[in-house]
Amino acid sequence: MNPPATRLPNNSRLTMFRQRPLLLASLLTTGLAVAGVQYQRLALARNERAQREGQGPNFYVSVDRSGGGI
Repeated sequence: MNPPATRLPNNSRLTMFRQRPLLLASLLTTGLAVAGVQYQRLALARNERAQREGQGPNFYVSVDRSGGGI
């Protein structure tokens, strides 16, 4: 014989409030990571453009053609 199913109180609201700091922290961390990647991408593009358009011979070679990188 199976025991009767006990019905748990609906505490989804309580769970939502309990996990809100974790949700906010993860959103903040994700936002900071995306902003950091975006800043690095823009800084690399800005530096490459400045080297390419610079005055005088600077012996500029793009990273794609230099063999550098990981």
